[in-house]
Amino acid sequence: MKEILTRNLGLKILSVVVGFFVWLAVVNVSDPQTTDRKEILLDVVNGEVMTKADLYYEIEGKRTSVSISYQVRTQDRMSVSSSDFRAYIDLADYYPATGTVPVYVEVLNNKDYLVDAVTAKPAVVRIKTEQIQVKDFDLKVNPSGFEADGYEVAGYDLSEDMVTVKGPESVIGQINSVGIEVNIQGLRSEISGTAIPVFYDANNNQLALDGRVTVNVPEITYTVKILKSRRIPLVFEVGGQAASGYRYVGLQATAEDVAVVGPDELVSAIESIRIPASALDLEGASGDKLISVDVEDYLPDKDRMSIPWNSQVNVTLLVRQLSQRVIEVPTNRIIREGESDQNYYEYSLDSIEVTVEGLSEDLELLNVADIVLEMDVSGMGVGNYSGNLTFKGLRDNFSVVGYSDFQVMVRSKETGPGMEAAVRETESSQETGSELSEAREVSGNGILDSESALEPSETTFAGPGQEENGESSQEAMQ
Repeated sequence: MKEILTRNLGLKILSVVVGFFVWLAVVNVSDPQTTDRKEILLDVVNGEVMTKADLYYEIEGKRTSVSISYQVRTQDRMSVSSSDFRAYIDLADYYPATGTVPVYVEVLNNKDYLVDAVTAKPAVVRIKTEQIQVKDFDLKVNPSGFEADGYEVAGYDLSEDMVTVKGPESVIGQINSVGIEVNIQGLRSEISGTAIPVFYDANNNQLALDGRVTVNVPEITYTVKILKSRRIPLVFEVGGQAASGYRYVGLQATAEDVAVVGPDELVSAIESIRIPASALDLEGASGDKLISVDVEDYLPDKDRMSIPWNSQVNVTLLVRQLSQRVIEVPTNRIIREGESDQNYYEYSLDSIEVTVEGLSEDLELLNVADIVLEMDVSGMGVGNYSGNLTFKGLRDNFSVVGYSDFQVMVRSKETGPGMEAAVRETESSQETGSELSEAREVSGNGILDSESALEPSETTFAGPGQEENGESSQEAMQ
């Protein structure tokens, strides 16, 4: 085999060389044509036509180039390059009915080398259009991290309060808010910086939008104000009176303290924030009353201090309807103040009915032992008197609104001549039914008397110091 390949080797090489030169001569003489192709970037002209019509456009399939074909002689093929051509579409030729525009090709250089016209593939491209929307958004700040302990962000100063966003309607519709993100981790003093606007959806998640969306302000300058923070307790003062038959029993507030920020010397000096009675007026209330209070209005220095968040506190004034309960109290429980060792004291009743007013749940727990009755008898001489009581020991949630009328009969322990007849006359007067005076109105702190308080009833006896019956008493004693 080797011999076959090497036999007449020189002749074989010579034939190859001769064949090449024969081919080269044929090509140079005939110079045949060939079809060549180039990939050319696609330009867009007159895009402002769409902009003026408030339309956003996009080449379907996001095509960026076209393929061109042309005829060229073989010997000129290497002289033609992609830079000799320009392919473009003119949006002024956009035809809405079909949504297409033709592709144009220009020969920039070496036009003489081309044998025939240049063609583009595709010859037309499809254009998608969409309405352009312009929308304003308030700029918000989304802080990340937390301030140092004892400090709080008092606010943000932004170079812009609002930005204008422009883009395809379908994309703008995805945007719920626009803001900047600021890191406040460990802050103890004021800082400044710049940030780019960020788009958020309805769930406050960031949106990754492409270059079709533009913002009129691409960068925002911000300053973070940070001040000393301290939680200050609230003191609530309630004014006015509930409606008759109702009682104010307390209040409920959505906050017992608030975080106040400001200069350290001012914030440290505040012990509490007082909400005055003028702001919490329950006058005439016959049920719970809800009042919303802006605590910031009651800071001692509103120009230098503030409550950045949750300054609104809702206060519910609790009002409950009162009930009454009648309790029977033995008269032997009456404590007599100023009684004389020379006299006996008896009562027309063995027990009296005391009417107490209060909340029903409290009245159920009230018993006789909780009621302390006192009566001043220091001005009572021998005779009959209307009983006038004061009540002590009752808690503030009770009040006595009335009690049964009764009389006090005062008898002398040293009955002289003629006194027995006077005593019998007094007893007879009692048996004939001298009318009882009207029920005394009393409060938990004392008696709201009728006009007859501490005045002796009509009798033949008079107590010491009584002028009208004094003489007959002296005569009877003699």
